[in-house]
Amino acid sequence: MDVALRFGLPVLLVVIGAVVFVWGRRQREQARADLGSKGGFGGPPGTLDIGTEVGFGVEGAGPDPAAAQPKILSGLVLMAAGAALLVIMSVWQLLS
Repeated sequence: MDVALRFGLPVLLVVIGAVVFVWGRRQREQARADLGSKGGFGGPPGTLDIGTEVGFGVEGAGPDPAAAQPKILSGLVLMAAGAALLVIMSVWQLLS
């Protein structure tokens, strides 16, 4: 039980941090990919770019690429805290 608590919690923090980090990165990639695509009239020749919503979906500034920044930062902080805790617990295990 003691070993599971000492090493399980830091590893769990690292894994959760990695999941949150990857989730944020994917959201940012998706937002950057959608940044230039908006509905409305006047698409390239041969396309059916006539809009799909009331108002043709061209209101607003579009997706924000920095919207996922808090998730990315939170994931990095969780991974760093888990890694630091893992090192501290390893040193503590070796010294005691």
